[in-house]
Amino acid sequence: MQRRTVLKLALTAPLLASRRAWSQSKAITLWYPAGDITAGAAHFSDKSFFAPYEAKTGVKVEAVGLDYDTMQQKIFAAAAAKNVGDILFVDGSWVPGFLKEDMLDAVPDARSKAWLDAVSPEIRTLSDYGKGRMWGYPQYGIDIYGLTWNKDHFKEAGLDPEKPPRTWDEFRDYAKKLTKRDAQGNITRVGYAIRHVGHPHGIVHKHFWALYGAGASLVDDPLALRGGKANFNNDGGRAAVKLVLDMLDVDKSTSLNFPDPRAALLKGLASMQISETVSIHERAPKEAPELKWGLSATPVRKAGDKPITLLGSWMYAVPKMAKNREAAWQLLEWINTPEQDFEMCKKYAATPRYKVNWERDPFKSNAYDQALKQIYPYGKPLPVNLGLNGVMDAVGGAIQKTWHHEAKLEEALAEAERAANKAIADAAK
Repeated sequence: MQRRTVLKLALTAPLLASRRAWSQSKAITLWYPAGDITAGAAHFSDKSFFAPYEAKTGVKVEAVGLDYDTMQQKIFAAAAAKNVGDILFVDGSWVPGFLKEDMLDAVPDARSKAWLDAVSPEIRTLSDYGKGRMWGYPQYGIDIYGLTWNKDHFKEAGLDPEKPPRTWDEFRDYAKKLTKRDAQGNITRVGYAIRHVGHPHGIVHKHFWALYGAGASLVDDPLALRGGKANFNNDGGRAAVKLVLDMLDVDKSTSLNFPDPRAALLKGLASMQISETVSIHERAPKEAPELKWGLSATPVRKAGDKPITLLGSWMYAVPKMAKNREAAWQLLEWINTPEQDFEMCKKYAATPRYKVNWERDPFKSNAYDQALKQIYPYGKPLPVNLGLNGVMDAVGGAIQKTWHHEAKLEEALAEAERAANKAIADAAK
């Protein structure tokens, strides 16, 4: 029997064995973040997304969009009230908080092993919470954070549109050259757009590259579920936050008066931004079809350093309090087969998760997909610590306070360190 056939049987056996569960529930709910917070969630508004599954099983899938900034707390409250969605499509950084409250079903061991053996290295990293234990499935088109820029703006500023800044010094220099002002001196286009408002986790996501690239980290042991300590109130953490503070106050090449960095780039209000590359890739054809943009790894603190960037994902998970758990797992089995991975990634121009699909066209010959593969090795996932929610809240809050001049840098990070260490200690009890 060929390897691909064996793999197919291993991954679809649970789906076939439990097909009777489909008739037990006529509808299941999937909660996801509404709006443009993540490109992958937009697929749920496509009525054809679940159509094959619904036709095959007779089970209706109701996709319910929630506000991203309040979604996490709504999930906690709904789980406590035993009225939560059957499937949660959530930010990967939320998973440790849900684990702390014992809210999630684990992926069955046999299914986890088959998955981890079959997917690419970066997907395995995102999936495995230690010793092969999985709490959900990363969606295709994973989030690797990279520098994206407007090539026309580079030309206009006398910069080579094919050569992005490689170091922090170059980054600051480029941003100054790219910034535009009106006759009164007001900034009309920032050289670099920043995420500085909204959910604190989002702030951390988009500045992770600088924190980790400078030698800081959120916690000292990224693989420990319990224990450890915060590791950002140090030279690296202070340098990372100060980088943007200097761009705000000294260089005046960024601003607190501009929209979300992705929107700013797409609207021509920013020349550079750092976020999930998949967002720009999916949104640009619709929102900025004339935009010529580049993609690269994030700048490094000094020449000779290696880039470090956030490797993240949105996760499909099933809460223990879901009313239709078995049917929910069947839908996830369907979404996450090699066949569906290939078809959905081909349809939505996303990167696949299975190694076997990376060997097939269009992925093996697509320039964007191959560019991402060059950045993937620089990616680091968030820690799995059960206190991560509190750590992210503390760090994101400190960054916001510093950039908004509500607190001095040293004071903000010291306060965040105390809060983060308390969150880590409380989660370990």
